[in-house]
Amino acid sequence: MTGRRKQTRQESSAPPVRAVSPGRHLRWVALAGGVCALAFLAACRASGAGRQKTQSLKLTDIGGYVEFVARQREHSQESKAGGGTLDEEEMIFEENVRLDTDGFAYHPNLMEFALGGLFGLVQHDYRENVSGRERTSGDNGTAIEFDFDASFLKKKKYPGNVFAHRQRTLEPRPFNSSLETTTTDYGLVWQYISEKVPTSFRLSHTDVRLDPLNSVEEEGLQKNTSARFETAYKFNQQNELSLLYERQSVEEQPFELQYDSDEATLGHHLRFGGRNQHRLESELNYFYQRGTYNIERFRWREILRLDHTDELRSWYRFELLDRTQGGFVGVAELDERRYTLSATIEHELYDSLVSQFHAFGLKQEFGAGLEINRIGALASFDYRKDNRWGRLLATYRATIQHEERTGVGLRVGVVDEQHTFMDPEPIVLVGTRIETGSIVITAEDRVTLYHAGRDFNLFLRGDWMEIERVPTGRILDGQTVLVDYVYHVGGDYDLDTINQDFRVRQEFNFGLSPYYQLRWQDQTITPAWATGSTPEDITGHVFGMEYRWRSLRLVAEYEDRDSTISAFEAIRLSADYTHRFKFGATGTVKVRWSDMSYKPPDERETTFFTAEGRYRHMITSGLTVEGAVLYRTEEDSLSGDDEGVDVDFSLEWFVRQTEVRVTYEYGMFEDDFASSDQSSLFVQVRRRF
Repeated sequence: MTGRRKQTRQESSAPPVRAVSPGRHLRWVALAGGVCALAFLAACRASGAGRQKTQSLKLTDIGGYVEFVARQREHSQESKAGGGTLDEEEMIFEENVRLDTDGFAYHPNLMEFALGGLFGLVQHDYRENVSGRERTSGDNGTAIEFDFDASFLKKKKYPGNVFAHRQRTLEPRPFNSSLETTTTDYGLVWQYISEKVPTSFRLSHTDVRLDPLNSVEEEGLQKNTSARFETAYKFNQQNELSLLYERQSVEEQPFELQYDSDEATLGHHLRFGGRNQHRLESELNYFYQRGTYNIERFRWREILRLDHTDELRSWYRFELLDRTQGGFVGVAELDERRYTLSATIEHELYDSLVSQFHAFGLKQEFGAGLEINRIGALASFDYRKDNRWGRLLATYRATIQHEERTGVGLRVGVVDEQHTFMDPEPIVLVGTRIETGSIVITAEDRVTLYHAGRDFNLFLRGDWMEIERVPTGRILDGQTVLVDYVYHVGGDYDLDTINQDFRVRQEFNFGLSPYYQLRWQDQTITPAWATGSTPEDITGHVFGMEYRWRSLRLVAEYEDRDSTISAFEAIRLSADYTHRFKFGATGTVKVRWSDMSYKPPDERETTFFTAEGRYRHMITSGLTVEGAVLYRTEEDSLSGDDEGVDVDFSLEWFVRQTEVRVTYEYGMFEDDFASSDQSSLFVQVRRRF
């Protein structure tokens, strides 16, 4: 997958490979069904012409709107390191008409439907100037959206539903043109309502087209056809057998991803005991995927839950996993068999103390000759007690684990692992000896490919990889991305780990809550010179205090983490306050400040500060204004300093059947390498009828 994606970007001029899509057959089925439905409605209307009391087709709640939409977006960036300048401008105009209606044929219990459609004209222009080289593109076209939902025989034991939808969205992207997404989905759902044999079937097809306004960028295509069948047989209220089967066909461009998959799950649920308080859950699962990325997996799982008394309970788990995972470029096929066995006992002493003991064992056998055996135990205690000052909360957890690895090592590939960036924290990839060159990060739309140094930076910390987003890059704060990477598993060694975690917190009645946390870890690798894992010893202390009064929240925290891999000291301060004014407005202020000092050998100091203010005022029942300001600054001894501000303003005005919406956004950001600013204006005028 990793190598495949890189090759696709380098050879983007090559025509895409088109696979036969099962959705094409589904279109003919839907078309035939639509013709039959129209013939049925026409016959009903004809037969109902001679009857005065029966209506073959009745439409209700007919309405709609006409609207005008204008979008304008500008972005400029100037490099401070000789990288040139960039200027972008987008203009989009839409004139739309939409109609909506509800209705039924003969009777709502026979067929009830909701139908809506939008038709419009769209004009867009895009201009890009890169260091004096200008490129323009534009298009005039039509916009078509529709919504159709119909339910049949909804009062019977075998109701059905058919649907067809098409929607468009326009998403601004930093350092790229906006992305227009057109999503079309249609299908049918059928149910058999029965206390003994409940059954359902769903067939659907989704077609997503991703069109950048900049004609130079690659277009995206995503198709997904799925069929899902689910049924069960209930011997009685305590004994149930279930079956689930799902088939999917997926095709994506421009990354040349195409596969078909089948998955079947057979489950059994049994309740037993004098009060039916015990449960046994069994599951057999088979998954088979072939195409760009092949996977075959068989899983057998047993879970037994026993409630001995109201205070004492236990549960036991067994799982067998046998899987074969196809490798992508440079990575061999993975053949693994895994056995897992665990037992947990939990005791509850009144409402104050919950004690839990957990023991587990795991055995992994790989076709390449590697074998991993892992055993461990965990003891935890959760204590809470109301006292004269408020409430005392305390938890303690201790874990001990022994791991043995024998045999040759192997490389494992990970595909489309989801991570979310939340400033100022990096995302972390956990895996031994991660290959830096194998890391590929894309947006969830699978069209935008991000680049190291421009959009993100990599930092290796022992056995994990930290990924920090570049503020002036194309990845936004709070954005979820997909990550591909390769890591190594193997090495002849034993690894012993002991963990202890202790937390205590006193919540006083007047709103003050001081707290303390201790984290301690000791790892030992044998022999000491073994490769394949980096042991880490940790001693960390966290001292904090939280104060709450009405809508005010203040937090102060100090952390001292001593580690053989990544040691640091941190101070974190935050404040949140919301105030409701007597004249109906609401204001919110949020402030965050943190200072982190990394100790040798990775000496680094970062200071992060954000301040956010929001104001919302409903001036009249039809007029609402809202504004927000976000200021962000960071001082980093390694990557330099940066500073930015975002300003948002929106207005909504409703006058009888007329709606007016105006949104303006402005953003400015500057660091040691570049300065950029962007603005956007959205205006919508809608008249309902």
